[in-house]
Amino acid sequence: MFTINSNDLPDILPIMPLHGVILLPRSELQVPLADIGNFASVIFGGLKGSNYIGVVQVDDNDNEKNDEAIFRCGCVGKILDIQEFGDVGLVLSILGICRFEIEKEFDIDGTCRKAVVSYKKYESDIVEEADFELDRKKLISVLKTYFKKMNILPNWGEIKGTSNERLVTMLMMICPFDSNEKQALLETVGYTEQSKLITSIMEMDTASGISGSLSYH
Repeated sequence: MFTINSNDLPDILPIMPLHGVILLPRSELQVPLADIGNFASVIFGGLKGSNYIGVVQVDDNDNEKNDEAIFRCGCVGKILDIQEFGDVGLVLSILGICRFEIEKEFDIDGTCRKAVVSYKKYESDIVEEADFELDRKKLISVLKTYFKKMNILPNWGEIKGTSNERLVTMLMMICPFDSNEKQALLETVGYTEQSKLITSIMEMDTASGISGSLSYH
C-alpha cells in the first residue's frame, strides 16, 4: 500500500469499461486481457503514462446508445503489472485508489476512451478507516443464508479473521450481485452504509431467489 493525496491523482483518465465488475479503494482487481477486447490500447497507454486507469462498469440497461454506455461513477486504479497465468493467459492487476465521478468523456483517435473526472465526493477513500460501525453478527447470519441459496461454499475461517473493511469490500466485489446492485454499492459513501446496503440486497435476493431485485437509477 502507498500514501497518496487526491491532488496527485490525474483529472483526465483513460477509461476501461467492464461488464459486471467494479473496483474499490484498497482492493486489487485481476482482469484477463481477453476480457477487455478493444480496450487494450487503454491498458498500454496507462503503462506508458502514469499507470493510472479508470475502471467503470458498463451500463447494460442503457440500450439507446450506439457505443457501450457506462455508469458515471468508477474507481481510479494503479496498474501494478501484467502476468501470465496458465490457460488464463495474460492477466492485468490493478490496485484501487479512489472513486470518481465522470464529468466529461471523449475519444482519442477513436480507440482510447478518456474522461475528465472529479474525486471530490469520494476524497475520504484515500484515508484508511481504523474501524467503523458494523452489525457483523447480522451480516454473517444473512450471509450464511445467502451463500446457501446461491450454492456458494465460502471459507468461514478466513471470513471470521477478516477485518470489517476487508469483509465489506470483499463481498461487494465477489458476490454475484447484478450490475445495478454493484453500482449502488460502489456509489454509496462509507463502509457503514455499504454494509447496510449489502445486507438489504442479500435479504432481497434470498427472498426472491434470484439476484437483481434492487432497482437503481
